[in-house]
Amino acid sequence: MLVRLVHIFHNCFVIDAGENCYVFDIPAERFRSKKVLSALQDALAGRKVTAFFSHSHLDHFAPDYREVCASAASLQAVISDDIEEMYPDLDFGNALVVEPDEKYDFYGLEIETLMSNDLGVAFLFNTADGLRIYNGGDLACWDWETASQNEIDFTRSFFRSALDRVVDYGVHIAFSNVDRRLESLAGGGELARFVKPQVFVPTHSLGRTQWLHGIHEKLGISEENCFIYRRTGDEQLYDIQV
Repeated sequence: MLVRLVHIFHNCFVIDAGENCYVFDIPAERFRSKKVLSALQDALAGRKVTAFFSHSHLDHFAPDYREVCASAASLQAVISDDIEEMYPDLDFGNALVVEPDEKYDFYGLEIETLMSNDLGVAFLFNTADGLRIYNGGDLACWDWETASQNEIDFTRSFFRSALDRVVDYGVHIAFSNVDRRLESLAGGGELARFVKPQVFVPTHSLGRTQWLHGIHEKLGISEENCFIYRRTGDEQLYDIQV
């Protein structure tokens, strides 16, 4: 199955798979340059789009997502329940509002949610074509040096429990935070090596992507199994075996 991945900004990526597109964590206007907006609208133009939003932080959620996705042929959304609570006046018609650690069927998608150790949820979902995807949102191994040992131990245990679920799901493509401020890279390498997706996508760059050159070596995986991007709109085509 041919799948095109497009980097937009930060945790926002597009999966172009057949007649369907899946887009993650479109950021709010303050994080969108004209180039970011243009690349996103070009990637979604004329497509059947499902937008996933992991939580309400503005680098992950655009309250104006309907207007931003206006170039799509159709749009449906999967939204963490903290977003609905944060924005009670927004119209979430045709959206599925999800809670942590639940399962849903939504327009041909089989969706599972994981509780995040930041805010909101992470997503596991299976498409009608059999493509299995993990997007962690801000679920990561946040083992900051300033944290207490008990906090670090809890964080690492929580993250490894999440990895067990991702492994059991058998994902083909995995999106997970890779943070260079942490020696653990926020667990990105651990996930990539343990889960062994056909494609691993490092996320959470906030536009600072130059350091991702050669990141596959730090993650301990092969270059062909890692989507390494540099600029908004960078894309790569993968032949996923489903």
